[in-house]
Amino acid sequence: MPTILIIDKTGNITESTVKNFIEDELYKKAGTKTNTGFTQQTEWGIEVNGNKYNIRLYGKTSGQAGQENKYEFPPPIDTTLFFGKCILVNIINEIPLNLSQTEWVTIYEELYGGFEDVGDDDSESDAESDIELPTTKEGYVKDGFIVDDSAEEEEEEEEEEEELDESADESVEEIKTKKSKTTKPIQPKTVQLKTRSSKKTALVEVVNNNYLDCKCELEEEPYI
Repeated sequence: MPTILIIDKTGNITESTVKNFIEDELYKKAGTKTNTGFTQQTEWGIEVNGNKYNIRLYGKTSGQAGQENKYEFPPPIDTTLFFGKCILVNIINEIPLNLSQTEWVTIYEELYGGFEDVGDDDSESDAESDIELPTTKEGYVKDGFIVDDSAEEEEEEEEEEEELDESADESVEEIKTKKSKTTKPIQPKTVQLKTRSSKKTALVEVVNNNYLDCKCELEEEPYI
C-alpha cells in the first residue's frame, strides 16, 4: 500500500494510502466523477540525499471557473494551470513507492535549484554595517536622507533672500503701476469770457439821451 500525496485546489498537501494502485483509477482519489482529462502531466527524476525518486504528477488542465489549483509546481509546468485536486506518486520501474510530505518538500527545493540560505544575507548585511560612513555633527549618517543642519540653514537663508528680492521687485512694480494710473497729463481748459461792455455803453447812452432831452417839459402851455 503505497503512500501518495494529494494537493487540493487551495495548495494544501495531504498523505493518502492506496490499497490497490491502479493508475486509471487515481481520479477517484482526486474526487472527480470520471477520469476524463485526468492524466499524467509530467514526471521528475531526481536523486536527493542518496535516494532516487521518480515523481509523476496527475491532474486536469481544464475545468470550471473557481476550481483553479493555486499550488505552484516546479518547472516545466510552473506556468500550467490545473483544476481541482492533483496527485503526486513516486513510481520507480513501474512500481509505486511511498512518498511522504517531508520528502516532497526536499525534492521541491531541489527541483527549484535550492533556496538561498537566510544566513548568507545576514552575513552580507553585517559586512555592510562594518563600513564606516561619514556622519554629521549631530551623529547622523550622511546617506542622502539625513541633511546637515548647516546645509539646511544655508538653504533657508537663500530661500528667504529670494523671497525678499521677489517681494521688493513686486513692490517696485506696484508703485510704478499706481503712478501710471494716478498721474494724468493736465489738459488746458478753454474759458470763454462774455463781455457786456457794449450793452452797458448803449444803455448809458439811451439814459443820458432821455435825461438831456427835456423839450416836452419846457414847452409853453397856452394861456386860457
